[in-house]
Amino acid sequence: MKASLDFSRDFVLEINEENRCVISELKPETIFNFPQGIPAFESTKEYVFLTNENVRPFMFMQALNTSNLSFVCIDSFLICQNYEVQIPESVVEFIKLEQPEDALILSFVTVKPKIEDITANLMSPVVINIKNLMGQQIIPEESRYPVRYRIWESIEDSISELKVG
Repeated sequence: MKASLDFSRDFVLEINEENRCVISELKPETIFNFPQGIPAFESTKEYVFLTNENVRPFMFMQALNTSNLSFVCIDSFLICQNYEVQIPESVVEFIKLEQPEDALILSFVTVKPKIEDITANLMSPVVINIKNLMGQQIIPEESRYPVRYRIWESIEDSISELKVG
């Protein structure tokens, strides 16, 4: 189940001189709703996604009402080519997901000082219905994927394949 969405087309951000992400125009169609919040941040329900060409393929999931709350994310399929995720029926119904291609699957990233130590949480992905902009993080009881998946080698391999292809 792979879906891809280029958030930079939504004109949510512009890059200023310091190469930071800045919200320039906020439209209803660029606000993503997490009705249950993110675990440990349940009171924060609305987010926007910000991109910056200098840090692609990473993006920032910025909370709207909590300025100091932001998650670094990446497309789970980009870092793990054979990634498989089972979305529980309760989540499918909750975010009103009708087609697999309407799902965007993201992983939260833990940034470390050494680039090779950067990890992503493949165990508990974020599922977003790109049709209605609703999302939820899946917290499975069991998973064959780790919470701290070392991603840098996978990203380098994917970029190399894109350049060759």
